[in-house]
Amino acid sequence: MEVEGNRIAQAEELEVLRSIYGEEDCWISSTNQFCEVQVRPADGANNGELILRLGVHFPESYPSESCPVVELNASWFSENSRRRVVAMFASLFEEAVGEVVVFRWVEWLKEQDWLWEEARSWVQEHAPPIEPVSEKDDSVSPPMVSDMPEEIVHSSERILDEKGLEELDTILGIVHGEPFTEKRSTFQAHLAPAKSVDDVKAVLDALLRNRKIAAATHNIMAFRISMPIKNTVLQDNDDDGETAAGGRLLHLLQIVNALNVVVVVSRWYGGIQLGPDRFKHINNAARSLLSSCGYIAGEKSSSTTQKSHSKSNPQKEQLA
Repeated sequence: MEVEGNRIAQAEELEVLRSIYGEEDCWISSTNQFCEVQVRPADGANNGELILRLGVHFPESYPSESCPVVELNASWFSENSRRRVVAMFASLFEEAVGEVVVFRWVEWLKEQDWLWEEARSWVQEHAPPIEPVSEKDDSVSPPMVSDMPEEIVHSSERILDEKGLEELDTILGIVHGEPFTEKRSTFQAHLAPAKSVDDVKAVLDALLRNRKIAAATHNIMAFRISMPIKNTVLQDNDDDGETAAGGRLLHLLQIVNALNVVVVVSRWYGGIQLGPDRFKHINNAARSLLSSCGYIAGEKSSSTTQKSHSKSNPQKEQLA
């Protein structure tokens, strides 16, 4: 009976966490025995890299007896900080044995100025140097499809047939993220600037010229394009068979207010089902590449965004 009571308490806690932090920042396993929360500083100042991922494994004896097992992940998170945080987590649990504590842990982390100062220092120290740009340096901003000569814009199929992959990447401004593997599934993000649906189509066609990308189990896509004359944003997504992944990817673009960009995340399935974690890996791959390419200037509350329509019906979202 005690185990059943613990599982009920855990399920209720997870429901509360998801309602507070949203599906974008709180992932829950299908068994309800693990969750991951993305924690940001309480002051709201965030450049996209100040995120600490708190993973929580729930044993059968939590919360009646045992403390949850935690994972703390961030590139800037030091071992000394890890020991300090884990010790505080244990103390908070001991103060309230029998009560759920994950929400208390998250809120405590958000308020630790010393922790986020450490994060900011690390990010500043590891930021890539900013090189001066010559006014005559034409290589800095890759040309947009819509900026190309008219004969190129209207003959994309011939261009794709005649150009090599690297040359297409240069022409279209395509950037490829670093691939990573989780439980034998490999994920890789790709992005390119886009000012029209034609730009998006040209980028997708170019990516699928790459046999490796074309062979991916799924190529999840989302784009957002600013339309200042109409004061709207044109946006759309495609799951490519990975149900709900395209909508989540578009939601990420909305949250970070990324504009005039198309993002594709390739997933090569390795035979082991990842459950909801696959959405985390898809969005993490996209977020990392968006950040490194300068598309994340700041984040907006997910409550201000609107739901997207299907692939055949691009959505227009009113700009604030």
